[in-house]
Amino acid sequence: MPYCKKCGAKLSEGEKFCSACGTPVTEPVIRYERQKRRSSRVRILPLVFGGIILLVAMGLLVGGGALLWINTSLIDNEDFITTKSYPLDRDSYAITFQQLNIDIDEVVGTWGVWRPSPSDLVTIKITVSSNDPSKNVFLGIGEKSDVEAYLFDVYYDEVITFSISPSQTISVEFNPHPGDSVTSEPASQTFWTVSEHGVGTQILEWSPEEGDYWFVLMNEDGSAGVDMNIALGVKIPLLSTISVALLAGGVVALLIGGFLIYFGIRR
Repeated sequence: MPYCKKCGAKLSEGEKFCSACGTPVTEPVIRYERQKRRSSRVRILPLVFGGIILLVAMGLLVGGGALLWINTSLIDNEDFITTKSYPLDRDSYAITFQQLNIDIDEVVGTWGVWRPSPSDLVTIKITVSSNDPSKNVFLGIGEKSDVEAYLFDVYYDEVITFSISPSQTISVEFNPHPGDSVTSEPASQTFWTVSEHGVGTQILEWSPEEGDYWFVLMNEDGSAGVDMNIALGVKIPLLSTISVALLAGGVVALLIGGFLIYFGIRR
């Protein structure tokens, strides 16, 4: 038979209050049920946050793994990610890529006391060869105002779409600009930021600078009929660092998420 915890009087079965002192008999049970419900609510939070952190961890691990695969599988001996060669064949005097607008502030802003330059983030490589043995190659990059003045009233083709699918299929669209022939050979111009020309395959590497640039592809003698193969490459110095950082962050997040879920489900 139960006894009152306060006065020690005998309690009848089913009594809710002690007949001697009036102490509630069911209070410990009620308090226990409330504590149990409160404990259940508290244990749900680690499960929710642990699940969210695990999702973040999976994203970091997948992203880091993808960058690591690119870094080890697609990069050549000079650390460039390079496409295969594609033909460009036009009847005009030049082919231009005009959307080379470099503004580092729009990309990364200012990173504390260190403000990276575009060359810290990427280096571009362009490989060109002529399909006409009688013509040599010229390729150059120059500021928009200078190149625009050089090609003023010249018949050239502007590349408005140059997309490469994961299967390395190229899609190119041109916007023809009517005009006449060039008045002087491109290699004789002094405004080019970087340029290469000559017989056979020519390779141009450029560490971008802030500004508005055009890339121009021509025959070295400035004649009409540009028939060449082009391959594009890019080197990202921070690629390996970013991949390792993502993988490390993913592992840490995985451990934290796993600990929270364990804490939430353990008895």
